[in-house]
Formats: sequence, structure tokens, C-alpha cells
Amino acid sequence: MRTLLCLLVPVLLASPAIAQQKAPERTIRVAALRIAGEHHTLWLRIGPGKDPVEVPLNTHSFSQPITYKGPARAVFYDSADSASAKEPPAPLAVATLSANTTLLVYSPTSEGNTYNVYPIPEEDFPFGSFRLINFSTVPIRATLGRKSATLKSGEAETFAYREPQDAIPIRFLAAVPDKEPRVIRQSTWSIIPSQRELVLFFPNPVNGLVTTRHFVDSQSPES
Repeated sequence: MRTLLCLLVPVLLASPAIAQQKAPERTIRVAALRIAGEHHTLWLRIGPGKDPVEVPLNTHSFSQPITYKGPARAVFYDSADSASAKEPPAPLAVATLSANTTLLVYSPTSEGNTYNVYPIPEEDFPFGSFRLINFSTVPIRATLGRKSATLKSGEAETFAYREPQDAIPIRFLAAVPDKEPRVIRQSTWSIIPSQRELVLFFPNPVNGLVTTRHFVDSQSPES
């Protein structure tokens, strides 16, 4: 299923008190493409005077499940005091959460000290699948075994498998205009029903060439 990126969609809440009372309990897992400044840990606001939720970021894997009961428009701050203040400062990140479990990927903004957040609803990324997202400005040609797709800038594609696979030949090409396509990655991958892998394509901040980042999420034993 192919989708367009939708970042930071504002949600208007009629009454904070009513919204808090009706807010469902959500489970989120988080990961960061890179750390913005020194902000390895964020604090998720519940409301004025209420204890915020600690959100630790890392650049290697998704976090353990984090339980959150609050507004769908999730707002993240640099400290617990800021997150619980009656009049908080400008947030470091904002994301709109769906009603089900959501994976959140944080990417530093161009200013370098705050984050854009990309939420991934569960229905777009089942276990036993690879989800590819193109954050670069050039098309990406992706081939996984007999399946293939071309992802334009801002597009995503999910490659799902019903059975375990231990030898899927993969090949990713960056289709740079007026140049021969450049091979980004060529290898053999595997997938099992209890895992899923997120693959992000983005410009290398050093040389501008398209590179990749992988995040593996494993299903909880109780699921």
C-alpha cells in the first residue's frame, strides 16, 4: 500500500478537560533518524500540572512500548518541567496519533534543534513486512525478490510476507536525473512473522547522496 507522507497534522480540541477524559490509552514506540542537539530524551505532555511521559530516543531500534493517555495531538518538550507547565514554551516536536498503536520516527528539522515526526499507523506496517519510506528528493527504485516499486519523494511502500523468508534478494537504486542510477544497497535479507523492518531513504548530511537507515521492531511476546 503506497501513501504520501503526512507530517504534523494539527488537531483542534474543543475542551482540554473533556478531551483528556475521553482520551484512549495508546501504545507508542519511538526511534530517531538522528538526535537533534542534545535532545536524547523528550517529555510528552499530558496536561497542566500532570506528570509527563518520558520518551527516550535512540538511532538503532524502536523503544520499548510507551503507554500514553492524552490528547491525539501529542506535544513533546525538552524537560519534565516544561511539559507540565501551565504555559509551556515552544515544543521540540508535535505529532498526531491514530487510535491504534503507532510507531513514531523523529527527524531533526533544518534548524537542527527540533524534530519533525512521522507517525506510522499499524495497518500500514504489519509484522512480517518491510516498509520503505523515501525522505530523499530523488526517486528510489526498490526490488525485493519478485516484488518491485518506484518511490517518488515523499512516498512509502510496504512489502508484506505471509511466511518466513530467509533469502530475499534486495536492490535499491537512486534514480538521479541525467545520471546512471546509483546502487544504494544490494544484499539478501530475511523476515519472520514476529518482526518488521522500517527502511528510510534520506540525504547523507555530509555528501548529499541518498543513504539508508534501518529500524527493526519485534512483536511483544504477549501479543
